[in-house]
Amino acid sequence: MLLWLAASGCVRMDAKETASTVQAVSPDEKKLAELVNAAFTTAKLSGAPEVSTVRATHDTQMGDWVFCIRSRSADQRQEYAVLIRNNAILEVRSLVSIDGCHEEAYRPVEIKAQPAVSGAQSRGRHQTRAPQ
Repeated sequence: MLLWLAASGCVRMDAKETASTVQAVSPDEKKLAELVNAAFTTAKLSGAPEVSTVRATHDTQMGDWVFCIRSRSADQRQEYAVLIRNNAILEVRSLVSIDGCHEEAYRPVEIKAQPAVSGAQSRGRHQTRAPQ
């Protein structure tokens, strides 16, 4: 019996350890920009976005990955944690201490604006004008 208890203690793994071995790869730069754009909208931030590095979540956090965002605007310096899994946002929240957003270094992130499509462009580029 004692041998069985000793052996079972050696093979014990908690759920986070097991999950970490099958974690997805962190988002690439293009996907990160898309996630930042979506999180910026959710948090109702304006101005130019800044983002921290993407890092693995802690045991008590949801998701596989977390990064922090904030606006470069001086009047909107609140930081938000963005928790993700499988390149999808699970939660955008005002930071709590476990998120570590207040300790992060931030960098600008380029968000590509979607070109606006006007009615004329959507019908075709070659339009003729009626003589005046």
